[in-house]
Amino acid sequence: MSTIDSFGQPFLIANGQDAIAFKGLTAKSLRARLDNIAQRITCKNHEAFPAYVAWGVRSHEGQGEPVALLLACVQDACDSESIRLQIDSLAVRKAWQGNGIASNLVDAATRWARKHKIHEVTLVMPLGQLSTTALDRMTQKEAGWKDDPGKTIVTLSDPMKVGPLLVRLDRMAKRQQQRWGWKIAPYPDELTSELQARLAAPDEDNIGKPYDPNQPYSSGCHSLRYSRLLMADDKLIGWLAAHQLSPNLIRYAKVWVDPGWEKSGGLLAMVADVMHSAHFAGIDLQNINQHVAQPIAKGCFAFHPDHINMPRMSERHFRPVSDQWVETRIRSFQLSNTKQ
Repeated sequence: MSTIDSFGQPFLIANGQDAIAFKGLTAKSLRARLDNIAQRITCKNHEAFPAYVAWGVRSHEGQGEPVALLLACVQDACDSESIRLQIDSLAVRKAWQGNGIASNLVDAATRWARKHKIHEVTLVMPLGQLSTTALDRMTQKEAGWKDDPGKTIVTLSDPMKVGPLLVRLDRMAKRQQQRWGWKIAPYPDELTSELQARLAAPDEDNIGKPYDPNQPYSSGCHSLRYSRLLMADDKLIGWLAAHQLSPNLIRYAKVWVDPGWEKSGGLLAMVADVMHSAHFAGIDLQNINQHVAQPIAKGCFAFHPDHINMPRMSERHFRPVSDQWVETRIRSFQLSNTKQ
């Protein structure tokens, strides 16, 4: 087994050659971020930061084999003027695990964040996964890390399991539509006046926000084909904005129904409508004989445990047919805003 002294220390990835070399150490959906490490953003305090930051470790100093990668992004926190560094990916090759490399990478990111007057470092810790124990050990409360509830991530893919649920959702949608009178409409290629008004509404109104084309996803793209609006009496009451992460994965990213319509069945009806077109095209729901969805193999969504409806609804309908049900915790480390 190699020792901590036998390989290189974390270094800031700052050129395309290194970015290419380390791509294999992060998920395909995040690899485009390594191509954009030179991109900069201007935060609320008008200071410019790299949009994405990455640190790598090689098997030895110089041009050794890439053995570990930490990939992060700089974000404005939604409250106040706080700026945070969010760790999106942290990976160490199996043969090199157990040597403190991951901790070294987190320490390097934290030092960089403090130097650049960033207020907080955060990471998402999945529960019940192979990485959980190591992440928990390096982000302990005794070391200054704070622990908060995170989102639950749900993945669906098997038509044999999901098909019977879709049949039930279709029946429910038909009954609820007759009772409540809503309609599902295509998502427009240009924002309507109603969507623009929702985006312009103050955050404190506690009303959901649709997809904002002025703030595109950092990876993947907004999918018009698999997005929907929910209308009642020609007025907007909800939406599902789909985020296509890859050719084989779509995320039901922004799903919303207005207060008063939560029990109308409209939310589940939009999800069912998208599932039909995204995952069950050409599949007979009464005679399913395949385990691979089409044209898009997988769908996923996430919800926070504090959400008023999603936890109970997801537990009841989606957990029994899910391929993955991953609960998470948010670990955060508060930093001084002065350079050291």
